[in-house]
Amino acid sequence: MSFLEQFPARDILLEAYKEEGSGFPMKVNNHIHTPYSFSAFESVTEAVRVSVAEEVRVLGINDFYVTDGYGEFMEKCIDHGLFPLLNIELVGISKADQDAGIRVNDPGNPGRTYISGKGLAFPDIISEEKAQQLQLVVAESNKQVSQMIDLLNSWLKKQGVGFHISEDEIMESLAVNLLRERHVAKMLRLKLNEHAANDEEYDEILQKIFGGVTSSKKRSDTAGTEDELRSKLLKSGAPAFVPEDEKAFLPLKEILEIIRDAGGIPTYPLLLDGAGVQMTEFEDGKEQLLKSLQSRGFNSIEFIPLRNQIGKLKEYASYFYEHGFVISFGTEHNTSEMIPIEVSCKNNVALDEDLKEISFNGAAYVAAHQYHVAREGVGYKQESRDDMEQLGKAIFYHYFRNYNPSLRDN
Repeated sequence: MSFLEQFPARDILLEAYKEEGSGFPMKVNNHIHTPYSFSAFESVTEAVRVSVAEEVRVLGINDFYVTDGYGEFMEKCIDHGLFPLLNIELVGISKADQDAGIRVNDPGNPGRTYISGKGLAFPDIISEEKAQQLQLVVAESNKQVSQMIDLLNSWLKKQGVGFHISEDEIMESLAVNLLRERHVAKMLRLKLNEHAANDEEYDEILQKIFGGVTSSKKRSDTAGTEDELRSKLLKSGAPAFVPEDEKAFLPLKEILEIIRDAGGIPTYPLLLDGAGVQMTEFEDGKEQLLKSLQSRGFNSIEFIPLRNQIGKLKEYASYFYEHGFVISFGTEHNTSEMIPIEVSCKNNVALDEDLKEISFNGAAYVAAHQYHVAREGVGYKQESRDDMEQLGKAIFYHYFRNYNPSLRDN
């Protein structure tokens, strides 16, 4: 049962907020990954506590392919006085874009498209058919990474490294059901640290791992080392590379159906200038992008602002908000690098007041959506974006006034 089912009726929430509400906007991060996929955080509790420390009051889980972490995430957020938003991230293929060589929001793979679902139902309401589709995708992903591990161990033996890694130990200590390439790189780095008595031996073993090539990273740069391990061992042309099977990527239409079936809002993540100066063909030009997204059934987008110059972020965020879109911001935390959980732009430039308000309004919309789905189901009567934002703010007001973490066990 969702905690939102226990909230007062819509009109009561709005009346209380109208009479007493204040203190907005709050800090929001509506896209973090947890250890249920891969994360900089060692646990959901750590993610929540960092949010509390940085005064981020509204937090959204956004793991790849799985909703396994929802229960724990909601519990920890409520325990610590944060409002939980429940999201998911999927990767699909647009065959038309792929055939035309059009890059969408993956700068290296034409047609490949990342899609988020915002505000999924809890408990899960996804149909058995759609759940099986997701399970098949996870199984294909795990199969590919398992094959990578086998090739990697053969390579390590050939180089005389003196240790190997296993799928079982990754699942036991780093992963939860979903096995990813990043888990392999992290486990390899951890094994390297374990077997190196000092920095000199560390460098020697790493050089063996790289087939005689010296690493460009310092031992203290854990995220950089893992990225280098992935690049030199697991990517195309590397000794442990295994190409992804097409079965691991669903058509975009099916992904949107899965998200809607699960009670969520299909949301397009914009890359913008996140891959460098040149934008992808699909995203270059906000007017044509607006038409393309609307034609594909999107009215919600999200940004990971730390990838973007503030000017470019503000140009696109303001334009899409003016055209009626719901907008979310987040940080991902999808590598081992522990960056701040408070959202900022490239080079640590803070969001300005307009961007903070757009972000908060987007979070309020998702909260209102979760409220309606919890109480009325997926087919609830649609409201305007302004009405949804107002309801979401009333929900936040009620929540932060009544859910006191000091009254709960941490």
